[in-house]
Amino acid sequence: MRSALIRLSTIQALLRHSRATRADVLAYQNARLRVLIDHAYTRVPYYRTLFDLHGIRPDHIRTVDDLRRIPISTKADLQLRPAGELVSEGVDPARLVLRRTSGSSGEPITIRRTRFEEHLLGAFRLRALHQFGLRARDRTVVVMLHRATDRGRDAAQRMSQLARLYRQTVVNSLLEPAAIIRELRRLRPDALAGYPGVLSNIAPLMEDDDRRVIRPRFVMVGGEVLTPPMRREISAAFRAPVFDTYGSHEFNLLAWECKVTGELHVCDDALVLEVLQDGRAVSVGERGEVVATNLHSFAMPFIRYRLGDVVTRGVDACRCGQPFSVIGAVQGRMLDYFPLPGGRLLHPYHISGAAVREAPWVRQYRVIQESLERIVMHVVPVSEPPPEEVAKLHERVRALLPPSVAFVIELVARIDLEQTGKFRVSRSLVSSRYDSIAWERVAEPDASTRSPSGHGS
Repeated sequence: MRSALIRLSTIQALLRHSRATRADVLAYQNARLRVLIDHAYTRVPYYRTLFDLHGIRPDHIRTVDDLRRIPISTKADLQLRPAGELVSEGVDPARLVLRRTSGSSGEPITIRRTRFEEHLLGAFRLRALHQFGLRARDRTVVVMLHRATDRGRDAAQRMSQLARLYRQTVVNSLLEPAAIIRELRRLRPDALAGYPGVLSNIAPLMEDDDRRVIRPRFVMVGGEVLTPPMRREISAAFRAPVFDTYGSHEFNLLAWECKVTGELHVCDDALVLEVLQDGRAVSVGERGEVVATNLHSFAMPFIRYRLGDVVTRGVDACRCGQPFSVIGAVQGRMLDYFPLPGGRLLHPYHISGAAVREAPWVRQYRVIQESLERIVMHVVPVSEPPPEEVAKLHERVRALLPPSVAFVIELVARIDLEQTGKFRVSRSLVSSRYDSIAWERVAEPDASTRSPSGHGS
C-alpha cells in the first residue's frame, strides 16, 4: 500500500511541476534525495561500503548541497563490480528490466530497473514531448539503434498500442539512408525522433515527393551533439521545427529544449544535475562536467555518477517561467560517420555494436579513422584477452569494411580525453562535423528553425 501511494504521489508531482514554483521543485528534490540516500545505504552494498569508507551516514545528506560529501562514481567503478553489489538487496533480478548500453560512450554498462522505474523515467520524456507538441494519438517514429537484446513490451505498453495511444515505431538507424526514407514514407510519422547525425545524413536525399508524404509536426533529436548546421539541414528537409534533448541510458531524459529560449530545461524533479570543474561547481555561463544523481532509480541507484559529458551551466530557473534550471551547449557524444572508398558512409555503431555484443572483455574503446585506408580501435580490456578473442573481434569488424581499408586493434592501458575535456568514442580525421564547432555559440537559439512565436507549427 505504501509503495502504491509513493508511486501515485510521484506521478502527481511530475504532472504539476511544470506549473510549480522553483521552491516547490527544490523541496521535492531534497525530499526524494533523503529517501534515496537512506535506501542506498541500507540496501545497496556498493553505496554502503562507499559511505562507510568515507565516514558518511545517511543523516549527513539532507539537501542537494550536501551531495558534495559523497565521492563521485564512474562507469569504470560500476563495471568492475558484480551485479549483487549494485542492485538493491531483496530485489528479484529476474524481474528487472535490463538495458545493455550501446557503448556510444566507449564504456558499455548494464543497467537494471523495475518496470515501474522504467515507465516513470519514460513519463518524464513524454512530458517533454507534449511540450514540443505531441498528441496522445500521434504516431512517433524513432530512427535509432535497434537493440534486439532489450526485452519486449510489457502489458501496459501493449495495451497503449492497442488503444492507439502514444504509438511508437522504431526504424533501425543502421539502414542505408534511402531505406530509412522509404520506411518514413510508409509510416508517415506525426512526430519524428532520432539521432541528429543520422537525420542530417538523410536530409540531402529528401525530395519533394518525400516531403509531401513525410510531414512530421516536429522533430526531436538526441543521443548525439546537435550542431547548428545539422539543425538547419534537418528542419529544412522535414519542414518542421527541431527540438534537442539530452539523455542517457542511466537517467533516460536529463534535459529538453525550451521552445521559448532554446536552452535546455533540466529534469530537476527526476535527477540532481551538477556541473563541475576540478570538483567544484561552476558559475553560470561556465562549462563543466556533468555529475548526476537519479532520484527515481532504487533497484540500481546512480548517485553522483559521472556521465563524461561537458555542458554550460545556465540560470537556476528558465526565463520562460517554468521552474527548471537550464543548461546549454551539451558537448556530449560526438559520433563521426566514416567515409569509405567508393563513397559509402559507415556509421560507427556498426563497429561499436561488434565490440559490445561479441567482446565482453572490452571495458573501454575508441575508434579513429586515420585515413580512408586505415581505422584503428584502441581498447582498454577488463583483463588481458586471449589472442583468439582479439582475432574474433578483428574479423567481425573487418567484414564490415572494404578490402582496401586496414583495421587495427591496439590494446592500451588508458584512453585520454580530448583537449576539449570530452571523450570522443568515434572520430574521423578524414571528415568530421564537430572539429570546427565554437562551443560558446552552440547554445544560442537558431531563429531560422523556429516559428515567429517561438513555438512549433
